[in-house]
Amino acid sequence: MILTIQERDEMLSQLNDTQREFLTHYLVRSRRTAFANAMAKEKGHHVPANAEPEDIEALLDDWIYTGYKDAGTISPELRCECGRSLRYQHEVKNRKTGEIKKFGIEHLKEHLGIDAAIVAAIKKGFDAIDYELDEILVKLASNWQPAPDSLIHADLPEHMKQQLSLGLPLLDRQLNVLKRRPVVPQTPSKAVPQQADPTLASMPEEFDLWSWTESAEIQEVSYDGLTASEQEAVKQYVANGVGSARIISELLIRDHGSPERRYITGKPKIYTDVCQFIERTFTKIAIEFNGTEDRKYTMK
Repeated sequence: MILTIQERDEMLSQLNDTQREFLTHYLVRSRRTAFANAMAKEKGHHVPANAEPEDIEALLDDWIYTGYKDAGTISPELRCECGRSLRYQHEVKNRKTGEIKKFGIEHLKEHLGIDAAIVAAIKKGFDAIDYELDEILVKLASNWQPAPDSLIHADLPEHMKQQLSLGLPLLDRQLNVLKRRPVVPQTPSKAVPQQADPTLASMPEEFDLWSWTESAEIQEVSYDGLTASEQEAVKQYVANGVGSARIISELLIRDHGSPERRYITGKPKIYTDVCQFIERTFTKIAIEFNGTEDRKYTMK
């Protein structure tokens, strides 16, 4: 934490309603991600970096984070499950039963019955999110401006465009992401036709150190490398808004009996087949690349 609670409250009070709404939305989504990440990893799931909370939550069948309330001060209007008055009240929902619980962060373990290591990971994630909020507020107070060449990148993400349009500074983490993106050409160049269907050549093959010791998996496959039942499952996941190819691969392994063969990086070998099938099947779909680790798909 950079700021005290009092300093943070004072800086937030100086923002306009639209800026506060944007930051509140950021806090909720970031906490959803931190909570889901900790829960999924405890269950042994391989979660790609920068996965959206909706995608990670698709791996869970118990508690998910749904939001929080801030009373501004400790108030009897917001209470923990134990009855204690709160300022910050966190809310979770059980995906199986629909049960909702509300509590202070210190009673997370007691009311959800989850392992202390998971609680520690969730709290660490929440602390990092508060730190990033403070970073934005401190930069704003010091009249932060981006370096002239830091935003000259292709496909600036929409949430960053919105953040900048509201007069809110970018995080150092976001600027580091931009540094790894292609720079917009400064001189006109002849457009290169874009291929509709990325092929296997666009995905670097990962070396599997242990593949020589493993027997080949036998299953009926189509020209896409997926069985008919796997293809139908992928279509359903995409239609339901699951956008991460890595998460879809994990769901196929968990729920549809797909082979759990992996590269030494942890990525499922079925991942490439999933990407190819999605990009051949859904012609109106936006693709966001997370390096070589994942692909995020959004229906246009």
